[in-house]
Amino acid sequence: MLNPKPERIVAPESGPPQAETGRASITSRPTLRLHELLQVICVSRSKAYELMKSDPNFPKGVPLYDSDLSPKFYWTHEAMAWLETRSNKFRNQSKDN
Repeated sequence: MLNPKPERIVAPESGPPQAETGRASITSRPTLRLHELLQVICVSRSKAYELMKSDPNFPKGVPLYDSDLSPKFYWTHEAMAWLETRSNKFRNQSKDN
């Protein structure tokens, strides 16, 4: 049986530290790793790679250092803007029908 990932402990401005959980806590940070991006936009890894190739508006990964093998991070505001654009596109299509 796999052990669940430990929760990240965050010290609030007042009071005792609390566990950080959920999508809202992820989106409050300025950057995301790929697995966090997948949680925010609710797609699988394979679908994300497909979108990276086919959707020019999909959030672009920024390498952490100069190497082709460098892990990438994603700007949270770009991920949220992409979701908003997709949502508006869907809503506009629904109104036209």
